[in-house]
Amino acid sequence: MRSLLNKTIAGAGALMLVAVFAFPSVADANTGTGYYWYPVTTGTSYQYQPQVQSQYQYVLYLMQLVAQLQAQLADLQGHGGGSRNYDSEIEITTRSASGVEEDEARLNGEVDFNSSDYAYVWFEWGEDDDDLDEETPRIRLNDNDDEDFSTRIRNLDEDEKYYFRAVGEDEDGEEDYGSIKSFTTDDDGGSRNDDEPDVETGDADDITDDSVELNGEVDMNDFRNGIVFFVWGEDEDQVDDIERDYDSYSDVDEDGDDLRKERVDSDLDGRASYRLDIRGLDDDTEYYFAICVEYEDEDDDEVLACGSTEEFETDD
Repeated sequence: MRSLLNKTIAGAGALMLVAVFAFPSVADANTGTGYYWYPVTTGTSYQYQPQVQSQYQYVLYLMQLVAQLQAQLADLQGHGGGSRNYDSEIEITTRSASGVEEDEARLNGEVDFNSSDYAYVWFEWGEDDDDLDEETPRIRLNDNDDEDFSTRIRNLDEDEKYYFRAVGEDEDGEEDYGSIKSFTTDDDGGSRNDDEPDVETGDADDITDDSVELNGEVDMNDFRNGIVFFVWGEDEDQVDDIERDYDSYSDVDEDGDDLRKERVDSDLDGRASYRLDIRGLDDDTEYYFAICVEYEDEDDDEVLACGSTEEFETDD
């Protein structure tokens, strides 16, 4: 389809050079203008009728036609702002992939609910940006849920480029699409850098008005001596920026109710799941959390790796 539109646009551009000579016209001796044949809509069909215009105005008309075709092509490609459906109450944005490895990756998106009470969100993906033939399970989000959403896809081919976009459906069944983005899986060549720790933030369970159970999992892969810890608090940005702002567990600065931390393992080799019970929380309050690990990278520098930021709300 895009190839056909590309050819149509190219052909329309070439026609601009000859249209004023190829289309029949009748000269007006007094004004110097000509009668050029324009397509006009009559119900469900098109007919051609003459309108008095100069050659310059006629060329402008053809330029507008080409611009319309280019806009339609950009919409079909799904690049830039995506294929925006203005009948949909929600607005979907595709975010960059994260946690890309040789056989898996996390796809990320965002939904703006606007006036919709809820939305179903998912991802379309594949190896061809013209044919996103795979689809992740649909997730229902309510308008009071986090606008960010993500899904991990697995069993990918190593060193392969994949394309994906976020999709959403509002309460009226109208769909909206984010732009198409891409990522390339790692090459499993045995390099230590290809086997960095996998960190997965789990669910928040047993939520009460002042307590919660946090869960997570860490796989050290080729690295050793991991220091595993949870971070949580009322400030989403501080929790979300741990990996970027700090290099070690001891560097993380607690900030009252906005950011707290607690270590759950001081020397992880291999893979383990963790659970942390937290008490003394405020009731009817939204909290954010993630699991992280400190380790020494291939250059023997201290670094942090964190799972995705999740959230929960204490009972009233």
